[in-house]
Amino acid sequence: MVTIRPLRIDELEAALRMKNEGWRQAYEGRLESGVLAGLDDTVEAQAEAWRMGFDTQDSVPFVAVDELGKIVGIAAGGDARGESPPAAVELFMLYVLKQYYGTGLGRALADAAIGDAAACVWVLEGNERAIAFYRKLGFTPDGEREQLSERWNGLYEIRLVRSAQTPRPPATGGSASVLQQTGK
Repeated sequence: MVTIRPLRIDELEAALRMKNEGWRQAYEGRLESGVLAGLDDTVEAQAEAWRMGFDTQDSVPFVAVDELGKIVGIAAGGDARGESPPAAVELFMLYVLKQYYGTGLGRALADAAIGDAAACVWVLEGNERAIAFYRKLGFTPDGEREQLSERWNGLYEIRLVRSAQTPRPPATGGSASVLQQTGK
């Protein structure tokens, strides 16, 4: 069983390490191995930056925690960034560990982070697995494309947008049982 709940301040480093592992699994072969290998080198500094802006009254990332207390997924959403975004809400990040691909955990985390709101998300161009996943959630490319920093080897990301969704009954099935507890 996996529980979805808001991230606690004492879990920041563990959440960042899980996100980094999600990056390594999702972007292997797309980013230089040195970039992926060095992700954990800055976890403490990143955690401190997150700690400075951590406000339990604001948008706090959601984590998926297994029965042993290990963070196996993370998602965050909030007010869309940029000038004239296509939706008021943006899904900033969503990562689950590879062993949870296809279990419904990603959808449950997205639901926790952005609900049924009209939203946008930026996805690495060519990441067909992620694009297919977001299409299942109602997102479609809107034609916006942006080049990423040098760290990303000149790759691009594309923006996907969806309209507000009709609420769905809770997901069932899959190999991971999910208990969603919002704590809000």
